[in-house]
Amino acid sequence: MELTSPHLPAVGLVSELSKEDRDTLSSYGSFHLAQPGDTLIEEGLPHGKLFFVISGLLHARHEETLLGPIRQGEWVGEVDLFDPASAVCSVVAIEPSQYWMITRADLEDFINNYPEAGIRILIGVAGTLGRRLRGVTKKLSEQTELASIRNSLFES
Repeated sequence: MELTSPHLPAVGLVSELSKEDRDTLSSYGSFHLAQPGDTLIEEGLPHGKLFFVISGLLHARHEETLLGPIRQGEWVGEVDLFDPASAVCSVVAIEPSQYWMITRADLEDFINNYPEAGIRILIGVAGTLGRRLRGVTKKLSEQTELASIRNSLFES
Protein backbone atom coordinates (compact mmCIF):
# COMPACT_ATOMS: atom_id res chain seq x y z
CA MET A 1 0.00 0.00 0.00
CA GLU A 2 1.29 3.46 -0.89
CA LEU A 3 0.25 6.82 0.47
CA THR A 4 -2.64 7.89 -1.71
CA SER A 5 -2.95 11.44 -0.48
CA PRO A 6 -0.33 13.96 0.58
CA HIS A 7 -3.26 16.20 1.58
CA LEU A 8 -6.27 15.73 3.80
CA PRO A 9 -9.27 14.72 1.67
CA ALA A 10 -12.69 16.32 2.07
CA VAL A 11 -14.16 13.54 4.21
CA GLY A 12 -15.58 13.49 7.69
CA LEU A 13 -15.03 16.50 9.89
CA VAL A 14 -12.36 18.09 7.71
CA SER A 15 -14.83 18.26 4.80
CA GLU A 16 -16.15 21.48 6.39
CA LEU A 17 -12.79 23.16 5.80
CA SER A 18 -11.87 24.83 2.53
CA LYS A 19 -9.31 23.07 0.32
CA GLU A 20 -6.77 25.74 1.27
CA ASP A 21 -7.37 25.18 5.01
CA ARG A 22 -7.18 21.38 4.55
CA ASP A 23 -3.91 21.73 2.65
CA THR A 24 -2.50 24.03 5.33
CA LEU A 25 -3.64 21.69 8.12
CA SER A 26 -2.04 18.79 6.21
CA SER A 27 1.34 20.49 6.51
CA TYR A 28 1.08 20.63 10.31
CA GLY A 29 0.86 16.84 10.64
CA SER A 30 2.24 13.78 8.90
CA PHE A 31 0.78 10.99 6.78
CA HIS A 32 1.29 7.32 7.65
CA LEU A 33 0.36 3.80 6.59
CA ALA A 34 -0.69 1.00 8.91
CA GLN A 35 -0.87 -2.69 8.14
CA PRO A 36 -3.30 -5.11 9.83
CA GLY A 37 -2.17 -5.62 13.41
CA ASP A 38 -0.25 -2.34 13.67
CA THR A 39 -1.01 -0.45 16.89
CA LEU A 40 -1.49 3.31 16.59
CA ILE A 41 -2.34 3.85 20.24
CA GLU A 42 -1.42 1.52 23.08
CA GLU A 43 -3.73 1.41 26.08
CA GLY A 44 -2.14 2.75 29.25
CA LEU A 45 0.53 4.83 27.50
CA PRO A 46 0.36 8.57 26.81
CA HIS A 47 0.71 9.63 23.18
CA GLY A 48 -0.35 13.28 22.82
CA LYS A 49 -1.49 12.89 19.22
CA LEU A 50 -4.68 13.18 17.23
CA PHE A 51 -5.22 10.75 14.35
CA PHE A 52 -7.49 11.20 11.32
CA VAL A 53 -8.38 8.09 9.30
CA ILE A 54 -8.08 8.67 5.55
CA SER A 55 -8.79 5.08 4.50
CA GLY A 56 -9.03 1.62 5.99
CA LEU A 57 -10.46 0.30 9.23
CA LEU A 58 -9.19 0.54 12.79
CA HIS A 59 -10.64 -0.93 15.98
CA ALA A 60 -10.62 0.60 19.44
CA ARG A 61 -10.20 -1.95 22.23
CA HIS A 62 -10.13 -1.74 26.01
CA GLU A 63 -8.27 -4.78 27.28
CA GLU A 64 -9.97 -7.51 25.21
CA THR A 65 -13.29 -5.69 24.74
CA LEU A 66 -14.01 -4.25 21.30
CA LEU A 67 -15.21 -0.67 21.78
CA GLY A 68 -15.95 -0.06 18.14
CA PRO A 69 -14.68 0.54 14.63
CA ILE A 70 -12.96 3.71 13.47
CA ARG A 71 -13.47 4.40 9.79
CA GLN A 72 -12.60 6.89 7.08
CA GLY A 73 -13.19 10.47 8.15
CA GLU A 74 -13.12 9.76 11.89
CA TRP A 75 -10.77 11.02 14.58
CA VAL A 76 -9.11 8.99 17.31
CA GLY A 77 -6.79 10.00 20.14
CA GLU A 78 -8.87 12.98 21.18
CA VAL A 79 -9.06 12.02 24.87
CA ASP A 80 -5.27 12.00 25.34
CA LEU A 81 -4.97 15.16 23.29
CA PHE A 82 -7.11 17.08 25.79
CA ASP A 83 -6.21 15.11 28.92
CA PRO A 84 -2.62 13.93 28.46
CA ALA A 85 -2.37 11.04 30.86
CA SER A 86 -2.58 7.53 29.51
CA ALA A 87 -4.61 6.16 26.64
CA VAL A 88 -7.95 4.68 27.74
CA CYS A 89 -7.89 2.13 24.92
CA SER A 90 -5.72 0.66 22.20
CA VAL A 91 -6.31 1.40 18.53
CA VAL A 92 -5.25 -1.29 16.07
CA ALA A 93 -5.40 -1.43 12.27
CA ILE A 94 -7.74 -4.18 11.03
CA GLU A 95 -7.05 -3.64 7.34
CA PRO A 96 -4.43 -1.64 5.44
CA SER A 97 -5.07 1.95 6.46
CA GLN A 98 -3.81 5.43 5.77
CA TYR A 99 -3.97 8.05 8.49
CA TRP A 100 -2.80 11.54 9.26
CA MET A 101 -1.38 12.41 12.66
CA ILE A 102 -0.83 15.72 14.45
CA THR A 103 0.73 16.40 17.86
CA ARG A 104 -0.97 18.60 20.42
CA ALA A 105 1.76 21.25 20.03
CA ASP A 106 1.32 21.32 16.24
CA LEU A 107 -2.48 21.49 16.56
CA GLU A 108 -2.15 24.41 18.99
CA ASP A 109 0.18 26.13 16.51
CA PHE A 110 -2.36 25.61 13.69
CA ILE A 111 -5.20 26.98 15.87
CA ASN A 112 -3.15 30.05 16.80
CA ASN A 113 -2.25 30.74 13.16
CA TYR A 114 -5.63 29.82 11.62
CA PRO A 115 -8.21 30.36 14.39
CA GLU A 116 -11.34 30.07 12.22
CA ALA A 117 -10.34 26.68 10.79
CA GLY A 118 -8.91 25.64 14.16
CA ILE A 119 -12.21 26.31 15.90
CA ARG A 120 -14.03 24.14 13.34
CA ILE A 121 -11.59 21.30 14.03
CA LEU A 122 -12.00 21.68 17.80
CA ILE A 123 -15.80 21.70 17.53
CA GLY A 124 -15.65 18.57 15.37
CA VAL A 125 -13.31 16.79 17.78
CA ALA A 126 -15.52 17.83 20.73
CA GLY A 127 -18.51 16.37 18.86
CA THR A 128 -16.61 13.10 18.45
CA LEU A 129 -15.85 13.08 22.18
CA GLY A 130 -19.50 13.74 23.00
CA ARG A 131 -20.81 10.93 20.76
CA ARG A 132 -18.32 8.45 22.15
CA LEU A 133 -19.03 9.46 25.75
CA ARG A 134 -22.76 9.12 25.10
CA GLY A 135 -22.20 5.63 23.64
CA VAL A 136 -20.13 4.50 26.63
CA THR A 137 -22.70 5.91 29.04
CA LYS A 138 -25.46 4.03 27.24
CA LYS A 139 -23.49 0.76 27.40
CA LEU A 140 -22.80 1.24 31.11
CA SER A 141 -26.47 1.96 31.76
CA GLU A 142 -27.52 -1.19 29.87
CA GLN A 143 -24.97 -3.30 31.77
CA THR A 144 -26.17 -1.89 35.10
CA GLU A 145 -29.77 -2.67 34.17
CA LEU A 146 -28.85 -6.24 33.16
CA ALA A 147 -26.92 -6.75 36.40
CA SER A 148 -29.94 -5.55 38.36
CA ILE A 149 -32.22 -7.99 36.53
CA ARG A 150 -29.77 -10.86 37.14
CA ASN A 151 -29.56 -10.02 40.82
CA SER A 152 -33.34 -9.92 41.19
CA LEU A 153 -33.64 -13.32 39.47
CA PHE A 154 -31.11 -14.91 41.82
CA GLU A 155 -32.75 -13.37 44.89
CA SER A 156 -36.14 -14.89 44.00
